[in-house]
Amino acid sequence: MFVLWTSLAAAGVLRHALIVGANQGGGNLEPLRYAELDAERVANVLVELGGYDPAHVTVLYGPSAVELKEALHAHAMVAGAFDDDLFTFYYSGHADARGLRIGSDLYPFETLRGDIRSMDSNVKLGMLDACRSGTITRLKGAALSEPFLYEERLAAEGEAWMTATSADESAQESDKLRGSFFTHYLLSGLRGAADTGDGEVSLDEAYTYAYDRVVDHTGGTEAGAQHPNMDIRLKQEGALALTRVAQGRATATLPADVVGRVMVIRMPDRTPVAEVEKVEGRAVTLALSPGTYRFRLSQGKDLREVEIFLSEGSRITVSRWGALNAELGAPKGEQVALDALELARQQAEHGRAWTAEALNGSDLRHSPLLAGTASTLMPGAGQFYNGQWVKGGLYFAGTAAFLGSSVFAAGASENFWNGSITGPDMLRLTAAMFYGAAIADAAWHSQKRESFRPMRGWTMSTTSLWSPDAVGAPYTAGMNVEWLAAKGLSVSLDRIGWTHTPAGENVWSLGSRLQLVIDGKHLRPGLFLAVGGRLRDPLVGDPVLMPTIGGGGSVRWYITPRYFVEHELRVETEGGPAVFLFGGGLGVHFGQAG
Repeated sequence: MFVLWTSLAAAGVLRHALIVGANQGGGNLEPLRYAELDAERVANVLVELGGYDPAHVTVLYGPSAVELKEALHAHAMVAGAFDDDLFTFYYSGHADARGLRIGSDLYPFETLRGDIRSMDSNVKLGMLDACRSGTITRLKGAALSEPFLYEERLAAEGEAWMTATSADESAQESDKLRGSFFTHYLLSGLRGAADTGDGEVSLDEAYTYAYDRVVDHTGGTEAGAQHPNMDIRLKQEGALALTRVAQGRATATLPADVVGRVMVIRMPDRTPVAEVEKVEGRAVTLALSPGTYRFRLSQGKDLREVEIFLSEGSRITVSRWGALNAELGAPKGEQVALDALELARQQAEHGRAWTAEALNGSDLRHSPLLAGTASTLMPGAGQFYNGQWVKGGLYFAGTAAFLGSSVFAAGASENFWNGSITGPDMLRLTAAMFYGAAIADAAWHSQKRESFRPMRGWTMSTTSLWSPDAVGAPYTAGMNVEWLAAKGLSVSLDRIGWTHTPAGENVWSLGSRLQLVIDGKHLRPGLFLAVGGRLRDPLVGDPVLMPTIGGGGSVRWYITPRYFVEHELRVETEGGPAVFLFGGGLGVHFGQAG
């Protein structure tokens, strides 16, 4: 992570980075919960405080070895086009003594180091947050001295590697931190906790800060203490500066007289974003994104807190700490001494019923119920409530445009639904997708309580499918109930429903399907095989029950962690020639996130 200021940009120095997060490690390895989220956080800090243009930061979630190789090659091509550049590689995920474990692929450490060393970059920085990542670092390099940040040309050449563990240790992640220990404390340091007073955080400062806290906070875990490692081989005139605190979109300063451990928790989702071991006599400034934060100060058994709102450009000094009631089920005759982070977690999980969380009556600026209701009454109104004016306008315009196009289209049925919950055509289905998305998006953004979508559990959705030969109504429509039985495999009840055709025929459908899926961060493509039956009741004659069999593919897009829209292509036979069907639907994902 390197800083790119305007003067350096003018001199032609490029800062670029490849950021990789992989929750899946293949084989019998337990999936990680936070590796991909850690990657996203690192990318945000690069752009926010490291001066990176987002166009020069590549973020990969769960790539294959081939995709990782191609991305490294692409950055090598970029490096070759600039006389001066700094390249950063970050990886969070599984690894063993041989290399990175990305899904079913292995990317050897030697290959990774060779790929990066072959780049024509002046400085290369690697950061690995994975088990046994210390295998990649063997030799120690030179010590750092004075910063060279403001030199017109790069004053450092070579490479540096920072790893979360030594060669024989396991990297650990924490549900309390909602991320890995190493990345959490590294990012805390880069936001300003590691700054020794000059307003910028160097490589050495960030590493020292992360090392001390990782060793301290993993010492009591079941896996035991993990020891970060660093290998520096730089030809340079000064210390390698990583971030500049003043570049933050907003800052909060802890005054010199504050003493104790300070946790910074983003509200309302209660995600820990920074931790400072505050000593007396030195002020500490943290760079934060605009938003509401709760600062919790722990001084032995004494816990105090203050909640502040940071707008764009805010420069606030944190003061007016209030008393915090930490009496959460203490054993008889004892006083509970919870650290501030544990207290925040318990209050988040057990402090209020879900109904109170949904309404959030104590802070109506962030009420999911009010936001969702607003978009229910008028698509986009919930986004206006959340201050997302452009998005709200797009939701309103999209819903109105597709609904109006369907209603006023030539030959539109007088029956608004025309025998299907999503209407007679793709235009009205798309309007329904926009409408549902507006409601889900408004409720979620008013109080983000989940940072990643579920990968297990069950879903409920509606699907409508059309045939190119049919006009005026879906070929079939109904509800789906899906159970994610195992990683990459789901079984479901398929299209349980009724359709009324323009010819007056009533059609009842019931089926099941088996689907192989690929779980991505927001997209979930899949292939399926479906069997079932369809009961046709014509205006003239007796009802006929026809067996059906078909197959095809679908792509699901998660607009929020719980709400999705889906598109489907299917080939199906009903006792006769095969019929090509296309369409989609919308639904909700239940179950545990992660």
